[in-house]
Amino acid sequence: MDPLDKQRWLSLSPLLDELLDLAPPARAARLAELQAQDADTADQLQRLLARADGLEQQGFMSEPVIAQWNDALAAMPGDEPGPPPDLAGQAIGPYVLERQLGQGGMGTVWLARRADGRFEGQVAIKFLTAGVLGSGDTGRFAREGEILARLSHPHIARLLDAGLHHTGQASQPYLVLEYVDGQPIDAYCRAHQLGVEARVRLFLGVLAAVAHAHARLILHRDLKPSNILVTEQGDVKLLDFGIAKLLADATQASQGAAATELTQRAGSAFTPHFAAPEQVQQTDVTTATDVYALGVLLYLLLGGSHPTADDTQSQLDRLKAVVELVPKRLSDVAAAHDDEAIAGQARELRGDLDTIVAKALKKSPAERYPNAQAFADDLQRWLAHEPISARPDSRLYVWSRFVRRHRWAVAAGSAAVLALVSLTAVSALQARRAEAAEQQAQVRRKQAEDALSYMLGEFADKLRPIGRLELLDNVGSKALSLLAEGAEAGPMEKLQRAKALTVIGEVRVSKRELDSAIEPLEAANALLQGDPPTPDLLAAWRKAQGQAAFWLGHVAYTQRRFGPAGEALGRYREASQQWLAAEPTNLDAQVELAYADNNLGILMLDQGRLAEAEDRFTQATAKMERVLQPRSEDASLRAEWAASLSWLGSTLMQRGRYAQAEQVFHRALEHAQALLASHPADQAWQQELGDSARALADVLLRDERFAEAQPFALQSVRAFRTLTEVDPKNRKWAFSLIRSEVTLLRSRPVPPAAVTGALLHRLAALEAGHAPSARLHPLRAELVGLHARALRKSGDQSTALVTVERLLELLRADRSKTPKDLETANALLELALLRATELTDDAVQRRKGCEALRDDLQLSPLPALLRVHAGVTRVAARTHLCLQQPIEAQDLQQWLDAQSRLRPVSPTL
Repeated sequence: MDPLDKQRWLSLSPLLDELLDLAPPARAARLAELQAQDADTADQLQRLLARADGLEQQGFMSEPVIAQWNDALAAMPGDEPGPPPDLAGQAIGPYVLERQLGQGGMGTVWLARRADGRFEGQVAIKFLTAGVLGSGDTGRFAREGEILARLSHPHIARLLDAGLHHTGQASQPYLVLEYVDGQPIDAYCRAHQLGVEARVRLFLGVLAAVAHAHARLILHRDLKPSNILVTEQGDVKLLDFGIAKLLADATQASQGAAATELTQRAGSAFTPHFAAPEQVQQTDVTTATDVYALGVLLYLLLGGSHPTADDTQSQLDRLKAVVELVPKRLSDVAAAHDDEAIAGQARELRGDLDTIVAKALKKSPAERYPNAQAFADDLQRWLAHEPISARPDSRLYVWSRFVRRHRWAVAAGSAAVLALVSLTAVSALQARRAEAAEQQAQVRRKQAEDALSYMLGEFADKLRPIGRLELLDNVGSKALSLLAEGAEAGPMEKLQRAKALTVIGEVRVSKRELDSAIEPLEAANALLQGDPPTPDLLAAWRKAQGQAAFWLGHVAYTQRRFGPAGEALGRYREASQQWLAAEPTNLDAQVELAYADNNLGILMLDQGRLAEAEDRFTQATAKMERVLQPRSEDASLRAEWAASLSWLGSTLMQRGRYAQAEQVFHRALEHAQALLASHPADQAWQQELGDSARALADVLLRDERFAEAQPFALQSVRAFRTLTEVDPKNRKWAFSLIRSEVTLLRSRPVPPAAVTGALLHRLAALEAGHAPSARLHPLRAELVGLHARALRKSGDQSTALVTVERLLELLRADRSKTPKDLETANALLELALLRATELTDDAVQRRKGCEALRDDLQLSPLPALLRVHAGVTRVAARTHLCLQQPIEAQDLQQWLDAQSRLRPVSPTL
């Protein structure tokens, strides 16, 4: 297909949008109409449509793998994809297959071991998908394998062999590759929290490998993080190098084409997320094509975002973006990133690194670095503080690089000159300051009072909803500096100082700097002890007391220190209660008391104090409903009310009262749907809809009503998929999407291990570089349980047991630190029950597992939760049955059955 210039693309784009929105019959009719009007335009549109269909079949920037599996199930009810064939133990030439490592669009990869005694070691064998070579000359394929095996570089995983595996009448091509045990380069950088310079040095290893191949006229054409692994020793290894040439040359041989690497047209064997514009447009590829992919990779490593895909929505927009959209400046993207580690390094990216990456990402190949070596040369110059080739050598720029390289010598020479200038200026400056000091002292007091009132009140309230943490931090710090200049602190100064300290603590909590948040929050609580010093400060004092106590309690709760959390949140409620007692009609006081009840309910729920938690949530929702009558348009309060209602439903579900919980979640979902219909752009209500739909599906699943649960689980998946497409960097929504996908999987038959494995990888990628959160233990346990069942079904029982044991070790370690944490304890019980009763066929091992589970159930606070907590009671019943103790098991099961049949007293609770 001929390349499209920008003007031609702009003329075709509206027509292509129109055609993509039409059903196939209407699309064919519209094409026929266009053919009669302009045959050339119609032909180009036909080719673009075919190209879009091809990319869609490849999964171009596709939604999560679970969505593809769900759609397939929806299209074929009851027809579950079968597991991949088990080739373990089969001989492939001199190698014996051990286990499957992965599966992708080009085929499957297996771990194998040399079995002919010539040497010991593991290799990776890639079986290429049938038809990838076409019907060409297989002999040429084998010869090219021998040639590419000579591509030798320490950063390239070598292609050791290539051949054909004959199975009956069919022949399947395979490649024997060096086995690399490592992490994708982006995951490695996050896990080891590498700085900018360390990431650049690691990336230079990638460039060295690519330059080695470019010098031999070999392109990679599919450079992406999953093809670039880093070992635990920090050695970078490129995979699949030369395979693109091998496949292309074999295909060309079947078509009688010449094997000219630097001028051949790009086929479909590339990853669109890392494709260069010339690949998308199917024009000639060169070494500059690899440079573009390398530019995308470096942009991701340093800025944390994709240069074009993160700003697009539809598939067509993404195609256009690769060709047309100029990426934002790297340092600007990094500065706006929600990962503080990346944002904190944005300053290092400004200037030369911005320029280097921008040059690698030029749309025109001629404007990029010509090859990987030129790219590497400029990065080496940046490391050495030398002028780079990607910008003009102005005198000022060259001088700045000279100063950077020789800063100590320049500094020493400059110091003498500056000293002489300073001595002259000091005398005049001191005289001027003395004259102005007295006037400024009178003015600054009034300025400080006005600034503090605005900064700690209206301005801070405007910054919180939009997440401007750096400005909030400046607000608190500036307020403290102004207060420090004042005279002896009176009541108002103490209040303002406490509010400033609370803001600082709040910002540190939001940045997940929990330990450093404790000191300013404790200082704020100390300043606010006792009753309001004057009547006119009553409301402000009590509200500030509550806020300081809340944030201190929030830190302790997040750290799973439930004792201190309860003390602080108790003070929050007491301050709010005293405020309301003094001003019974104050709606703000009622709201604060409702929030305090809700937070105490969450703390009690995590400790298994279910009756107390239910009472707190019931009180909180009732208080919020009363305030919503005069404040019906308060969106924030509506969201808090819906969240409190969901917490109430979760408590009822844990108590085994499924009928009541179902009604509560139905009410929350209907409320979210109504508000989202009125405010379709409001992401808070999209999130609430997703949470409520998932909770409703969960309670139906607990009641084993699988068919009823599916539509709500799917509704939740769609809600969070919409949110993550709007903001791919929002980790909370990304976790919520995985939760919803797990709920959807639970509503259907056992999924393939590839699906559950992909979800586990996504969960691990989200957690990379962050401390493991105990709040995620139930999600981890559910997902690992699903994956173990899938592995068990596919016959891989040993891997299933290893996967479960690994998480059980983590859960036991966390439970020993926080024995009162019910979420961790319950996740541990559910996973241990799965291991004992479903993952082993050996009667002795099964009994040992059930005996260990019985011992776990004796640990505090679990004995007190029998006939109180549905999950603990269910595990106990199953354990007794496993140990052939049916009487007590029957008694426990009868309690569960009775609880699930409970109906609410009133239809509105």
